[in-house]
Amino acid sequence: MPPGIFGDTAIPALGEILDPLRKQVIDLKDTLAHARYRYDALDLMLENVSDSRLRAASHEIFAVAGEKMNEVDDMLDERYQHLSAIDRILESRDALERRKKSDRD
Repeated sequence: MPPGIFGDTAIPALGEILDPLRKQVIDLKDTLAHARYRYDALDLMLENVSDSRLRAASHEIFAVAGEKMNEVDDMLDERYQHLSAIDRILESRDALERRKKSDRD
């Protein structure tokens, strides 16, 4: 980009913006994995509850919660893939611009 197009403010490379976003997605997936581990432990403990109605209700709640955790996990995977695709596109455009510039020199 020509100098001064956005004033004297330096524009960070987009990778510097995308990398922290990808790290946030990874951190969220890690947090979700820890929540799933606690969820599984609680589900196992409730299997020993003698009241069959309480046990059935807890299984239904845990089944729905498990589905929602899977949905969140899938959304995070999709978001990470989108961020990575954007990064690859921008890297290839940057490489193309550098090649064009070196051909002109």
